[in-house]
Amino acid sequence: MKLRNLIRSSRGFTTPELLVTLAIAGILMGIAVPSFISWLPTKQLSDATRQVATDLQLARTKAISKNTAITVTFTVANSTYSFDTETRDLDNLYPGVTISNDPPLVNPTFTAHGTANATTITLINGTGTLEQDVTLSTVGRVGISQKREH
Repeated sequence: MKLRNLIRSSRGFTTPELLVTLAIAGILMGIAVPSFISWLPTKQLSDATRQVATDLQLARTKAISKNTAITVTFTVANSTYSFDTETRDLDNLYPGVTISNDPPLVNPTFTAHGTANATTITLINGTGTLEQDVTLSTVGRVGISQKREH
């Protein structure tokens, strides 16, 4: 008889247990979601900056392997850039991230030796509060600066 009662009592959760669990989950979500939403533009800026830096390195590698000059062309108006046969739309990949034209953007050209004209590409996050630079040196080295308030 005791075994039968034990089996019956362990079949699932009671309604009050489920309600308490849902209430706790709701409170935790209420705390976590606003923090996540405010953090998202910063994350997208970091991801877009790494994408641009990686693509500059890829353009340099293609210029060396094809033994030809490759220019990376940035279009500030719609936050896109292209090189060789590749095109990236930052606003589509990372919503809200834009390419700044301050200072005026110079499209980098990689030579067959991997060198390039030095330039800085500045990206701004969706809220317009942070910006981050991708720098390119004359020897073709790509770097990312720390984020700074805009």
